[in-house]
Amino acid sequence: MLITKFLHNCINNALKELILEQNITFDSLPEFIIEKPKNKDHGDYASSLPLQLSKIMKDNPINIANKLINKIESGRIIEEITVANPGFINFKMSKEWIQKEILNCISLKEKFGSSENKKKDIQVEFVSVNPTGKLHLGHIRGAVIGSTLSNVLSTQNYSVTKEYYVNDVGNQMEIFCESVIERMKEIQNKKFYISEEMYSGDDVKEIAHNIYSKYSSYELDKITDEIFEDIKKLSTKACIEEIKKDLKSLNIVHDEWFYESSLLQSKYFDETLEILDKLNLIYEKDDAIWIKTEELGDDRDNVLIKSGDKKPTYFATDIAYHRNKFSKRLFQEVINIWGSDHHGHINRMKLILEKLDIDPENLRVILNQIVSLKSGDKSVKFSKRSGNSIFLSDIVDEIGPDACRYSFLNRSSESQMEIDLELFKNKSSENPVFYIQYAHARLCSILKNAKAMKIDFNSEDSLSFKTPEEINLSKKITEYPELLERVSINYGVHELTFYALELSQLIQKFYENNRVFDNELNSNEITKSRLLITKASKITLSNLLTLMGMDAPEEM
Repeated sequence: MLITKFLHNCINNALKELILEQNITFDSLPEFIIEKPKNKDHGDYASSLPLQLSKIMKDNPINIANKLINKIESGRIIEEITVANPGFINFKMSKEWIQKEILNCISLKEKFGSSENKKKDIQVEFVSVNPTGKLHLGHIRGAVIGSTLSNVLSTQNYSVTKEYYVNDVGNQMEIFCESVIERMKEIQNKKFYISEEMYSGDDVKEIAHNIYSKYSSYELDKITDEIFEDIKKLSTKACIEEIKKDLKSLNIVHDEWFYESSLLQSKYFDETLEILDKLNLIYEKDDAIWIKTEELGDDRDNVLIKSGDKKPTYFATDIAYHRNKFSKRLFQEVINIWGSDHHGHINRMKLILEKLDIDPENLRVILNQIVSLKSGDKSVKFSKRSGNSIFLSDIVDEIGPDACRYSFLNRSSESQMEIDLELFKNKSSENPVFYIQYAHARLCSILKNAKAMKIDFNSEDSLSFKTPEEINLSKKITEYPELLERVSINYGVHELTFYALELSQLIQKFYENNRVFDNELNSNEITKSRLLITKASKITLSNLLTLMGMDAPEEM
């Protein structure tokens, strides 16, 4: 049960009764939330609705709160309802309800926290880096956020397609191919030149070495356009294979790889341009084709087809791509995970979608901010063009995939972050990844010992709460379904890391202060009850680690 929805309904029904009694007119019931009180002594959940109603009802918030709670029954789910200054309604959940949720967790196993209600078809597009070299530091955050969010959405019964948009056309791909050719000249011991705008990293050198044998007999200074395109195609393919390999090392596999070139080859881009023309949204100026985004509400018009080479801009093909997502493949919602430098791109894309009869609210964009690394007291700088990139594979090799995923998840995407490599290499409780995974391994060890001792603890009647550690841990477990639903709505995947650490800390306190096995207790209901709590804790933590794309070790 999603307890916040239940409590929300209780308060709403009480408010409706109060409105009828006092003959007050509302255009609509006020929006309010159910939240966790900062002070646990105030209860398990709280609402500040009476503070919002004070001016409308012309009454003291405390009086309003008391009138509302008199219309809400406590019982099997709610143990106690109280009022606190300056006008909060506080709820304490019953042990009977908590016990029921713990048993529900054990019964559902990996399905605990999942929703059965069929929801939308959603596409999550993430990473989508130009195939001009290996993935580096700047790409990891979006990759981890996108894959984790996709996992969470799937638990809530969304049909999720994970997609990588391959920008395999345009000026950057030309420069990339030129960079590879120059590196092949270097292999031939011929004169070569890497300009400032070219890609000079070791990853480009590696691609050049991998495809060189096919072109070793060519005069690379005099290649035809056809050979240039062939080299570009092979280089792009090699790069994409490397990108897939790097992503797989982080437990990331996309369902679809959509190529920008397919929009041009299929004439879908031309068709989109024709539609924009019929809508009187494009015009010619300075030998280029522009779109009237300023007229729609943007700060300026934007070029769709460049002068000179007459090639489409990135923005132009992106319009066709988004039309393809919504109008052709019929995704009901699209979530794009972009770098913070794409901020201005969001509004103009939504303005054009609206003109294409696509609801712009169905396009959701998560912007992730800059990430930096430090090792000890030193910050690590990088630049892809200059060739001193910090590659994704380097970071995974340095701290491991689990630490890599956790470290890139544990801050809100809107905040800049610095990752301490030394912390995540540390095999101690100071390392949150080690701490969380060790908690899971300890739970597995307890359950393994119970099995060896042939203790039958699966009876529903065995569960009871005797200590604060038992009740606090159990309450935290009941929050898990709420967490998944909330993240599926607000996309705040960083909340998973906070919950994982808090849950692990409560597991530690439970273990330290409540002996599960004792010669005097082995046949006792206390042992069986604690084993049930252990099992529910293990299921919840295992599910959570899986959602974050991390290993749930049984031994450490």
